[in-house]
Amino acid sequence: MWKLLLITTLLLTKTTVYGQKNSSFELDFIGRYDKHADYTTRFGDRSYTNDTKLWGKSFGFNINYIKSLYNHVNTKVGIGYYNLGVDKIRQTTPFNIIATGRNINYRHPSGILPLFATNKYYYVNLSLNVGLAYERLIAKKVDFIAGGDFNYLYTFSQLYHITYDDIRYRTNNGRTLGFAANTYFGLLRKVHTDKYYVSPKIIVPIYQQLRGDEAFGEDQSIKMEKWFNGVGVSLTIGKYL
Repeated sequence: MWKLLLITTLLLTKTTVYGQKNSSFELDFIGRYDKHADYTTRFGDRSYTNDTKLWGKSFGFNINYIKSLYNHVNTKVGIGYYNLGVDKIRQTTPFNIIATGRNINYRHPSGILPLFATNKYYYVNLSLNVGLAYERLIAKKVDFIAGGDFNYLYTFSQLYHITYDDIRYRTNNGRTLGFAANTYFGLLRKVHTDKYYVSPKIIVPIYQQLRGDEAFGEDQSIKMEKWFNGVGVSLTIGKYL
């Protein structure tokens, strides 16, 4: 995955040298709601599995470099912060028991050993992204913009809400969380003598793949895949170079 992202970034950077001179830096704020997973999982070495569905709100920001390729097409390379949240859980066991939380590997400081559960949790991520966008003037100082991007997520911190005693359990297990492909469309408005721009957009997630979490007794080779799994919005503030 790292090799694919690096090769794509190098190709995009090399290509932009021969494109138009227009370029910009931008700060992109993102908010999303997704159905992250609908899969079958097993906690540790239990003899049975659970049907698990996960939903959640996520937010973050990216710092992007934009460069014109040709005509109305731009390329994008960026890095950012992304907090992927799971705040709704529905888990069904073979015994027709429906739970709104899931068991987690947690050791209480006092040494008590009940089976703990979490009902919401968050992955704090480094986000890397590359993409292409199409812009076309539709009114004075206003462009229509549509595009797509590829996001790679590397989680470096995880926060789980333990239902027992409202404990906040934080871990710092660095690993690949997953990746996603998205499309978006919106408007771009030039401001302040055309040196800056503001761009609100609607995000349409196309594909997302997340990895298993050892905190839930899962192997990281487990893949949770979803197509057209949510919706999001973004607000971009940029400056032309």
